[in-house]
This record gives sequence, structure tokens and C-alpha cells, in this order.
Amino acid sequence: MSPVLEFDYLICGDCGKEFMDSYLMQHFDWATCDNCRDAEEKHKLITRTEAKEEYLLKDCDLDKREPVLRFIVKKNPHNSRWGDMKLYLKLQVIKRSLEVWGSEEALQEARELRRDNREKMKQKKFNKKVKELRHAVRSSLWKRETRIHEHEYGPEENIDEDTYKKTCTVCGHELTYEKM
Repeated sequence: MSPVLEFDYLICGDCGKEFMDSYLMQHFDWATCDNCRDAEEKHKLITRTEAKEEYLLKDCDLDKREPVLRFIVKKNPHNSRWGDMKLYLKLQVIKRSLEVWGSEEALQEARELRRDNREKMKQKKFNKKVKELRHAVRSSLWKRETRIHEHEYGPEENIDEDTYKKTCTVCGHELTYEKM
């Protein structure tokens, strides 16, 4: 009599049927059979950058927080010389962001706060550029007079016995001196 092998079948989270192995189970430890896998919508893969920007996750949330999110590595389709892309299962990323932020509302508030801060920084940068431009335009229009002013003194006045003074008729400068 040959031995009877018992297999541990997995149960699909979508259809409830038993299955042995699937793409999502192999790569992401997600119990969904290949027949139910919807790569375009429900079981979509997103890049690490998308996960960080859309769901406000940090590197430590993706790499260190238990359980560590699983990913697959693919060549970057935009440029082969750039680094490889890490693709995460979107469902797991959403679940992780809810763990981090507590609720969808808290995540939305954080997104709005970041967007507002980004807008403020853009406006501040724009205002600074406008100010610099105005300064550059003003300084290019204003020409400093380069010739040196020569005093034109009026008559000398006697202050006391040996001290005299003269006043410039143009700028009002007073020159005090002694005669010997």
C-alpha cells in the first residue's frame, strides 16, 4: 500500500475554494487563487515611491515594522539604467497605512496638512523670487552718480582768534581750520 499524502490546501479569500499555490501567495503571502487574481484593480501592484507618497508611509513602515511587507523587484521600464523598482501589493500597503495612521480620516487630514504646507512653501518661494526680481530690476534702473562731489565753499567766517570755518554752498559741509 502506498502512503497517502495529505496536502495543506489554502483557501482563497475571494472565492472560498481550496488551492495549492498561487502567484500572490508565493510573492506576497496573500491567500488568493490565480483564478480570482485581478492585477488591474483589486490586486494591483504599486511602487515604493507611490506607497510613500499616496499613503504617507516611511521607509521604516515598509521595511522594519512587523510583519515586513513583501515585494517583488522588476527592472525600471522608464530607464534601464535607473535602479530596480520594488513593487508592493496595494491591499497590503493600504492595510499598513491604516495601522500607521489609525483611520482613513487621520490619513486624509495628514495628506491635506502636507498639501497645505507644500502650497505655503511654493508661495513663499514664489514671493522670494518676485522680491529678488524686483530688487534686480530696481538696482538696474538706479544709477549711482560716479563723479566725485567737489565742495564749493562760501566766504570764510572767523570763529575765534585763530579758528575759521567755511561752509559748502552745495552740500552744507563745514570745514573748520586754524590760520597760523
